[in-house]
Amino acid sequence: MNINCSKSELAKGIQIVQGAISSKTTLPILSNLLLETQESELHLAATDLEVGIECLVPAKVIEPGGITVPARKIGEIVRELPEAEVNITTKNSSVTLECQKSVFNINGLGKEDFPQIPKLEKENSFTFKQEFLKEMLKRTSFAVSREETTRALNGILFSISENELKLVATDGRRLAHIKKKSRNT
Repeated sequence: MNINCSKSELAKGIQIVQGAISSKTTLPILSNLLLETQESELHLAATDLEVGIECLVPAKVIEPGGITVPARKIGEIVRELPEAEVNITTKNSSVTLECQKSVFNINGLGKEDFPQIPKLEKENSFTFKQEFLKEMLKRTSFAVSREETTRALNGILFSISENELKLVATDGRRLAHIKKKSRNT
């Protein structure tokens, strides 16, 4: 693999997918990010086998390929790079990041061992503007239980039906409920 991309775009993409990395994992590959080329983009992915996050970063692909690298290490390195173009190359299981006068080598693992993130079916989906979903989450998340003893109440229920999204959360004392129709934008 050999690609060039913007440091700011790469840092933003890494920060997004790092949200799926668990600090306590028994499989070393789950603390890694998948870096893989796709036409004129770099595909970044991370998963903890419960949550998976994928992101595409605009890049100039010179040679296609893919590898997984430790998420924390690459995140720290990219954050400290100067604001310039980053060249990422792989050789065997090693990744080299070059940016201006900085050169970093990171040992990675083969992409073959990285768990496949399931693809979502388009037939049971619809589109919301980001601010609508953020607002809905803000209006329900306060009622989520924070106690470990009530694990069934530690989340928000997402219910999708007839182009309508409903969010419900409770901690056993409070109940929050909100619903919105899809805007299909």
